[in-house]
Amino acid sequence: MSSSSNYYVSLFKLCCESQNQTQAKKLHCLILKTITHPETFLLNNLISTYSKLGNLEYAHRMFDHIPQSNLFSWNAILSIYSKLGRLSQMQQIFDLMPFRDGASWNLAILGYANFGSSTDAVGVYKLMLKDAAMNLNQITFSTMLILCSNCRWMDLGRQIHGQILKFGFGSYVFVGSPFLDMYAKLGLIFDAKGYYDEMPERNVVMCNTMIIGLMWRGMVEESKRLFHGLKERDSISWTTMISGLMQNGMEKEAVDMFREMILAGFTMHQFPFGSVLTACGSLLAL
Repeated sequence: MSSSSNYYVSLFKLCCESQNQTQAKKLHCLILKTITHPETFLLNNLISTYSKLGNLEYAHRMFDHIPQSNLFSWNAILSIYSKLGRLSQMQQIFDLMPFRDGASWNLAILGYANFGSSTDAVGVYKLMLKDAAMNLNQITFSTMLILCSNCRWMDLGRQIHGQILKFGFGSYVFVGSPFLDMYAKLGLIFDAKGYYDEMPERNVVMCNTMIIGLMWRGMVEESKRLFHGLKERDSISWTTMISGLMQNGMEKEAVDMFREMILAGFTMHQFPFGSVLTACGSLLAL
């Protein structure tokens, strides 16, 4: 790629950050006037820029006029329709693609999943398993787990669990949180805890998700043991514990936990502070 292309791409980035569509169009005109044969790399970035600025018409026009479109070009235009929920157009682009990668499949699955066409998302996933299993990745499985969780699809969730293990993604932290969330929402808290205990690596997001699941099921003591055993805590860890204690009728412990949070150097977020005020009101009423 040329230095001029890199220069324009850096300016496109500034246009996106400032949401300055007028300036992006001026740069586009300047490119047409000064560069006889713009590189595909530059034109792809122009598609992405118009996409981020919400100008679908210009983005698609750019895509239609790329002399040598590549996979990035196709994914860029597919991404626009996926994110906007233009599902019929998204499917048309997907069907026309001369080649696809993991991002292509994930964009189609996400488009359907995010805009209420859950069965279509499953259909794309099953087709991916059949025709392009080598492109399965963490994003694919994470998306499908979240979908199963939201739709309460226990059988499909268990199938995807097996596929995650089959394709070697069982120890990936990225799929851990949606996996735990799915099992907790389906009422399979012991399955969730078993999976959590077997994970060779855990991050704070996974830990928070496990605590939430335990609190949902009234397993307060188990939640407390997990919380106090954490090497790393964030504001969500504290919020989860405070609200969980409140939901389980343990107002005094919620107030004590709030004091611990302040002493640990965490700021008062609106939700935990509101929970503590409710707890204080409940205690005063006793």
